[in-house]
Amino acid sequence: MSKEKLRVLMVEDNPTDALISKKRLQRDDAFEYDITHVVSGEDGLLTLEKHSFDIMLLDYNLPKKSGLETLREIKAKNIEMPIVMITGQGDEQVAVTLIKEGAFDYLPKRDGYEDSIPLMIRKTIAEFRAKLERENLQKEIALKKEELEKTNAKLMELDKMKSDFVANVVHELRTPLTIIRGNLDNIDKGFAGEVQPQQKDILGDIFRVINRLSRLVNDLLDISKIESGKMELNKESLDIVTLAGEAVKTFEVLAGSKKIGLIKEFPNKAVTVNADKDKLTQVFINLMGNAIKFTDKGNVVVRIIDLQKEAQVEIQDTGSGIPLDQVDKIFDKFVRVVAEKKEGTGLGLPIAKDIIVLHKGRIRVESESGKGSRFIFVIPK
Repeated sequence: MSKEKLRVLMVEDNPTDALISKKRLQRDDAFEYDITHVVSGEDGLLTLEKHSFDIMLLDYNLPKKSGLETLREIKAKNIEMPIVMITGQGDEQVAVTLIKEGAFDYLPKRDGYEDSIPLMIRKTIAEFRAKLERENLQKEIALKKEELEKTNAKLMELDKMKSDFVANVVHELRTPLTIIRGNLDNIDKGFAGEVQPQQKDILGDIFRVINRLSRLVNDLLDISKIESGKMELNKESLDIVTLAGEAVKTFEVLAGSKKIGLIKEFPNKAVTVNADKDKLTQVFINLMGNAIKFTDKGNVVVRIIDLQKEAQVEIQDTGSGIPLDQVDKIFDKFVRVVAEKKEGTGLGLPIAKDIIVLHKGRIRVESESGKGSRFIFVIPK
């Protein structure tokens, strides 16, 4: 295997020292050395203007222009090359100065120092190349970071445009929906004439559609407020046991119509949390509504656990459950992770999560396809 050729610039005014160093390098097995020898700093600088080298061995004690002055001029020209200073000065302060001024390393010129030159060159070349590799990697990372920041800024701008558009559309929808609902209600109550049974059925279908649209509009408004940071919490000290009991009562008729049991597992005492009553009620409504919607038989259990600094709420059902590979998507907006088609906006769970996060709480789900789900959230006291 052929050895790598290494171009070495040796600046040494002592011809004997230069000859000894050359002969020692020629016996080294690490590289095939192509050595250019000059006797002064001036000649070294002129040579660097015409040729490039892999490494430079620079004597500290040179006539006219010293090794240190030569080193400074090379660094001023931004020449990318490791420089090893060969110095007869044993002073540690000199060594510190050399490194500070840009020398990659230094080698004291003592008896037999030439035997250390090959090892020093191997070490310096390896460290210098590793340094260049790190710098190139850092540049690539910085470039990628800049690209990602630009892309992220663009995505944030597009997301804001989307949120603004949705908010504007939703606000535009609220007024006509309110007018339609009001007029339909007047018709239903007979203010525009007697309503026949068949017409009542048709009006009932229209009301259901209007109610669904109203829920969608309200959910979109909530999402818009949360995304824009405009949803504010009106926190107060409240008993989460009482709040959960009121939410359970809301669903008694619906659960009864589906022959689903509603089970309360509550502590025998109040559990006080610092929360927004309306927003927390919305979380219960969304989670319980979801549980009942996807449960066709069995029970929905609402459980409250009094922890030291938090209240933990669990809403467990015996419904269809969520496939394992889709559990992570359950809180994504507009995502339906169950195959069964059920009426809804696809925003109830994301809104519940956002409200819990606004309260500095946590929410998660444990589920298995065909074996039901258990939603767990905690609220600080």
